Amino acid sequence: MPEQITPEFSRIVNTDEQVGKKSKIEIEANEKERKALAERFELIAINSLKATLTTTTAGNGEVTLRGPMHANIVQRCVATLEPVPETIEDEVEVLFSPHVSEDDLPSNPDDLDDLSEEELMALLDQPEPLVDGKIDIGEVVAQFLAVAMNPYPRKDGAKVADVVKSEDEEERPNPFAKLAGLKDKLEKKN
Repeated sequence: MPEQITPEFSRIVNTDEQVGKKSKIEIEANEKERKALAERFELIAINSLKATLTTTTAGNGEVTLRGPMHANIVQRCVATLEPVPETIEDEVEVLFSPHVSEDDLPSNPDDLDDLSEEELMALLDQPEPLVDGKIDIGEVVAQFLAVAMNPYPRKDGAKVADVVKSEDEEERPNPFAKLAGLKDKLEKKN
């Protein structure tokens, strides 16, 4: 059996006790949790991470988790590697269902390659599994943070360096160089 990894920012909510009602939950990552998440996501820092979430439990046991998330992070610029601060405002919204099993989901990302676009869309619309009536809302918020942050942060005014050429490209002459030379010769004749 694979070893269970404890998430860096874990806040477990037991939804079995909430059938037919709404609960509002405010969570905020402490310094140790923010540091561990920054390491996980390869960030310079996470200065704040908090969310105000509402859980709504339906009579069929399905749970909707919804609410705003706010974070202040610092990443490295893709061009200069200098620090780039970013404020993230996102809306968390996830449906969990006790009627969905983890076995229903692909366990290997390579399994997704064989699915049609229609099957992928159906998979995206499928609720998350609700196991033993428990949801780790801290991990849900961490995952939303990972998706919401800028994947290519760039410091204002930073320019991406010219693409480094391979040895083969450097040795190959420009195909238009010969044409330019011919043009020069034709102009001199006239």
